[in-house]
Amino acid sequence: MSCIMNMNRLIIPNDIITKLTMIYTYIGRSEIFENTVGNDLDRIVSQTVERDAYFFAKITNIELTDARMRLIITKDSEPRNKDEATLYGVKELLKSFHVNKNSFGTQSNDLINLVNYIHPNQNIKYDYDEAEHKSILQSQGMKSKRIIVDEINDEVNLITRKKDLEKIVLNIHYFIDIYNLKPFSLKNEEVSYLLLYLLLLKCNISSMKYASLFEFIYNDFDRFESELKNASYNWKEGYSQSLGFVRLMMELIIKTFERTEDIIKEYKFDSSLNKSDNVENTIIKLPEIFTKEDIRLEHPYVSESTINRTLSKLRQEKIIKPLAKGRSAKWIKIKG
Repeated sequence: MSCIMNMNRLIIPNDIITKLTMIYTYIGRSEIFENTVGNDLDRIVSQTVERDAYFFAKITNIELTDARMRLIITKDSEPRNKDEATLYGVKELLKSFHVNKNSFGTQSNDLINLVNYIHPNQNIKYDYDEAEHKSILQSQGMKSKRIIVDEINDEVNLITRKKDLEKIVLNIHYFIDIYNLKPFSLKNEEVSYLLLYLLLLKCNISSMKYASLFEFIYNDFDRFESELKNASYNWKEGYSQSLGFVRLMMELIIKTFERTEDIIKEYKFDSSLNKSDNVENTIIKLPEIFTKEDIRLEHPYVSESTINRTLSKLRQEKIIKPLAKGRSAKWIKIKG
């Protein structure tokens, strides 16, 4: 049992080393990315977290309509049921991961706190596994999975201190262990995905500030599930075939960095133009009836105040007029 406990057997092939080299080259550009977006970084991270929360809900089959998901995620609408409370908690948790990833631990008490934070009042507890040595008494033949989590975590910390293995590869295997261990009585898959997100942030995958990791996973979810299933085969016996899943995660991380570079280029282009004029040109090209959300899709990094200022200007010029007020307000173009 456990990839982490058998890491001494792992041989990292050249193609994975090549992908790691690419990733660390991108990580080395993190400061350039941040300097480019400057004071807009917090807004960009906030938008990325919203996308991550949305695609997390899709991946884990949280049963909500897109309309309710968007209200919970983008408007902080008051949750009405357990699924909505979970989604709200996931968004807040992802946001906190970005604010201070190092304040979140990965030991057994940290993970149980995490699962009960996104599922309040469900009293989720650690499950039990069969002990290595059989006992006549059933209660003595069981071992709390809390103990196993801490044993794996201690081994991760030891490997990290000794610098015996590259950290990204190590943390991906930690995810595989928690995913297969299923430590809790409920909601194990959700916790394992959140842990994966946190572990990669702790590896300084700075692209996660700009590009949604869960979106990339969702877009290639069939392969993600297939490779994770392959990595889980013979896991309990300690012979997990994990390299296919590691390759996939390397590719997804590289894609988030490639998307980050595109975002930075778009940001530079928008910054070189008059933002209000740019928004105005977009409004002219939109359908006769449109919303602010339509504008934001075209200009995700333009501030709310710039959009409002442009709408107000066009309204005064009698080019557009509002159809309603409130969060879902629509606008209509006035035919000249």
